[in-house]
Amino acid sequence: MTVPDEHPPGDRRDGRADGLADRLADPRHVELASWQIEAVNTWVGAHRHESSYRGTLEIFTGGGKSLIALECIRRAALVDPNLRVAIVVPTLALARQWRDVVLRHTGLDPQDVGRLDGDHKDDLRSKTFLISVLNTGAERLPELATAAGAPVMLIVDECHRAGAPRFRRVLDTTGRFRLGLSATAERDDVDEDGLPIQYDDHVLGEKLGPLVYRFDLRAAREVGWLPDYTVHHHAVELTPEERRRYEQLTRRIDDLADRLDDLGVPSSLTRQATGRHGDVGALARTYVGMVAQRKDLLYRATERAQVVTKVLSGLAQRAEPPRALLFHERIDEAVELHRRLTEAGLGFPVGLEHSGMPEANRREALARFAHGATPVLVSVKSLIEGIDVPDADVGISVASSSSVRQRVQALGRVLRRRFDGGTKNAEMHIVYVHATVDEAIYAKENWSDLTGEAVNRYRLWRAGATEPEDREGPPRTPRPTEDQFWDSLGRSVPPEPVPWTPDLPPSEWRLDSRGSVTTVTGELVTNPQDIAQRVGLIKDGGGRFRVSSRHRLVVVPDVGGGNLRAWLVGKLDEPFKPMTEAEVKTPPVAPADEPEAGAPYHGPNDRQGGSYHVRQKSGGVIERRVAGSREWAAVEPSDGSADLVDNAVRLLSAWRRTGESGLQFHVNQAGDAYYASRGQLCFLARVPGGFAWPSQP
Repeated sequence: MTVPDEHPPGDRRDGRADGLADRLADPRHVELASWQIEAVNTWVGAHRHESSYRGTLEIFTGGGKSLIALECIRRAALVDPNLRVAIVVPTLALARQWRDVVLRHTGLDPQDVGRLDGDHKDDLRSKTFLISVLNTGAERLPELATAAGAPVMLIVDECHRAGAPRFRRVLDTTGRFRLGLSATAERDDVDEDGLPIQYDDHVLGEKLGPLVYRFDLRAAREVGWLPDYTVHHHAVELTPEERRRYEQLTRRIDDLADRLDDLGVPSSLTRQATGRHGDVGALARTYVGMVAQRKDLLYRATERAQVVTKVLSGLAQRAEPPRALLFHERIDEAVELHRRLTEAGLGFPVGLEHSGMPEANRREALARFAHGATPVLVSVKSLIEGIDVPDADVGISVASSSSVRQRVQALGRVLRRRFDGGTKNAEMHIVYVHATVDEAIYAKENWSDLTGEAVNRYRLWRAGATEPEDREGPPRTPRPTEDQFWDSLGRSVPPEPVPWTPDLPPSEWRLDSRGSVTTVTGELVTNPQDIAQRVGLIKDGGGRFRVSSRHRLVVVPDVGGGNLRAWLVGKLDEPFKPMTEAEVKTPPVAPADEPEAGAPYHGPNDRQGGSYHVRQKSGGVIERRVAGSREWAAVEPSDGSADLVDNAVRLLSAWRRTGESGLQFHVNQAGDAYYASRGQLCFLARVPGGFAWPSQP
């Protein structure tokens, strides 16, 4: 590989003529572009110390990630000539491709390059390079690296895949030299508060190193790295019966989302909540199931296949057949689409490739497409990542998830440039369902800015139509990001509330009428700052509000005239600090020392005795919710145990002395009832054993 003969501080050459660095600098060289060299130099980090030779490169599809990685390996081998290299990839097909690249562009012998997958069990003691499939690597690679008897360099291609919990163990592979590669490194994971986890804070960034270089679609377009291309966006309609079913599922999903939100579970955390017990877990599981049903309905929309057939029929009029890749999300629907296209009489054969096929059949399908014997190939997800199919000039996304990453990966399959001096005009066709959540991806990314405004074409296919209607632009446009909005305000909060135009922040909090701030599940915030004043600019008496993740901006949603609006009202000086049960370790006060009602409370703040409300009706009642309904604690001796009835009477008397309006209170393991007011815990009454309820025998 021809590259500048650069040796950052600390590099040393192997004195042997056949050292790894020399075998990587093979005469069968490929000259790297200036930006590729810049990517390598950034990873090497000559001006960094602790983080040198580690980090993640985000390189758009077709940007030569494997060739860049080989140069990174050569640089590392200059530092440690005895280096062993472990390369982790998500699929067998990509493992074969990596092996071909290594043998084609280096001086390594085939016996130097081992494999680790279901059929191959090589190791790092006997092999210089070990190419591992991700699932097998997660099981075995950390131990193999420890037993290597030599320094190890870990490379994880399509590294976002390794961030899944079941694969993360592969990141425990030891080695000073660490390289992550991906066209789209960021995952869609969220933290325990439902906030997106930035790459550098994710386990991927922690284990592989931060995102140190980015060459995305915009950058590739700006430097002329891509062929000429056009992106066609095809909106299709649901049939009347599909629309009826879609609306029915959507109403059910919205209702479940509202109920979960009332229980303190925002939509971004529903999947994590499916493992919880009780009503929350049951509702979350139902919600996830309903969303899956709606997604399947959209994937199977009748008009998708019809429009794809029409698009391919138009392409069949070319002098040369298209080299088209079709991407689908479901095997059954892909098989059915393959059948329909085969029977459509397009004038050229159509192939099929998916994970349910025997491996030999999959390899044959890919080979026939690569050689042109099958100019159209229907695939299920697997070709979206990694596989090099440079001759493909047409891509059709028949159905896809709402992931921007997946959309960009699919687009990259057909935007690989030619290096033989020839020209290429690529087309990408994206099919989505009109007036459904399928359109949400257009609100996540400005596609005109990403791909270039002039290359996009938007069309709507009415049900049963033979020709589409031209549309002026995308079905939705993205809201400004938090950074863009904050910059537009000069990074300062105006004295009066201003409309909030980005998406609502997912981090939600509550302000009660006594000035206390809590999480949506009721944990008291110990540093409320000036929230009561700020939220009060929009809502008297408190209510729910949001805090943004990047700049801690305070946002208050408000329903005025039936329309949801949101307002920026302030900015936190520091993050909220919810009080945890572990923070209050003072033992409960002795009975003789029982505080006055409303006095500061320093006892345990657990809720083992339950959470209740005092309502002002009938002079005061204690309320709890049971199985979706409400009941009130007994206050008459004939209605229950005398001690438990006395607890209720005593607590209501204490509540009246506080002068508070209706409030929520909790009972801890010590039998003390307490509540939050103005940012602190206050004592209410001692109620050992709790209360008597009508539903109790």
